[in-house]
Amino acid sequence: MNKILRKKEKASHFANELKNKVVVITGGGQGIGRNIATEFAKNQAKVIICARTKKDVYSVKKEIAAFGGKCESFSVDVSDNKKIDKFINDVLKKYHKIDVLINCAGIYGPIGPLEKNDMAFWNKTLDINVFGTANCIHAVIPSMKKRRKGKIINFCGGGIGSNKIKPNFSAYTTSKSAVVGLTEVMANELRSSGIQINAISPGAVNTRLLDQVLASKNLVGKEFFRESIEQKKKGGTPPEKAAKLCLFLATSKADFVTGKLLSAVWDNYDNFKEIRKEIIDTSLYTMRRIDNFQFKQIK
Repeated sequence: MNKILRKKEKASHFANELKNKVVVITGGGQGIGRNIATEFAKNQAKVIICARTKKDVYSVKKEIAAFGGKCESFSVDVSDNKKIDKFINDVLKKYHKIDVLINCAGIYGPIGPLEKNDMAFWNKTLDINVFGTANCIHAVIPSMKKRRKGKIINFCGGGIGSNKIKPNFSAYTTSKSAVVGLTEVMANELRSSGIQINAISPGAVNTRLLDQVLASKNLVGKEFFRESIEQKKKGGTPPEKAAKLCLFLATSKADFVTGKLLSAVWDNYDNFKEIRKEIIDTSLYTMRRIDNFQFKQIK
C-alpha cells in the first residue's frame, strides 16, 4: 500500500490472500457495507462500492484513500437491472475480473401491521432486497464461471432463520427470507462451477435501520421498541463481526462452504475445518430445523 497502516487499520491474517482481489460491495455507503469496504481495503483488496446516494459512497472512498486503500465508488440503484449490468460490465472492463460480490444493499421497508402498510413501498422493499440481490448475482456469474472461481455473499438480515419472527416487518422479513432461498438454490446451480455463495445474518447492528425503528415508536410493537432502546444504549453488535465473516468467506478457507446461512454473532467459523464433512453433507447452517436425517435421530 502507499502508506503505512495505522494500528486501527491493521490488516488481518487473510491479507496475503485478499491482496489485489477485486471486491464489489453493494450498499457500501453506510453502516455494515461501509465497514466491510474498509476491512477489505485494509487487507489490500481493490474495493468497488455502490449505493444510491453518491455522497455516501464518495465519503467511504475518501476515508479509505486516507489510509492508502484502493476504492472506487459509484451511484447505482441495485433494483434497476440495466444499470447493474452496466455497472458490472464497467468494472469487468477495467479490472477484467470480479473475485468477490457482497450484496449488502437493503432497506426495512414499511413498518407496522401489513393491512396498514403502503403496498407500493412494500413492493419496493422486495425490488431492492430480493431483485437487487438477484440482479447483481445474475450480472457477475458469467465472468466468474469463465474463471471457474468466485465468491458471492448475501446479507439476509438479523433474525432470519430464528424461531422468533418479529411482527410488523412483513416486507423486510419476507424479502430477507427470500434471499436465503435464493442463496440455497444458487448454491445448487453453481455447485460444479467453482463459485461459492452464502448468506450472512449480521446480528443487531446499530445502523440507520435501528434509527427508523426508534422513530416509528408504537408501529414496531412495545417489546421490540424496548429492545431497540436497549440496543441503542449498549451499542449493538459490532459491524466488524459481519466484516470478519465476509473476509473468511472470501478466502480459500471457505471453498467447501456454500449454500449456508451463517450468523456473524453465533457461528464459530474458525472450527469449520474440523466439521467440514457435516457442513458439506448435512443441512447444518441452513434455515431447516428438521430434515430427514435429524428426524431419524429424534425417532
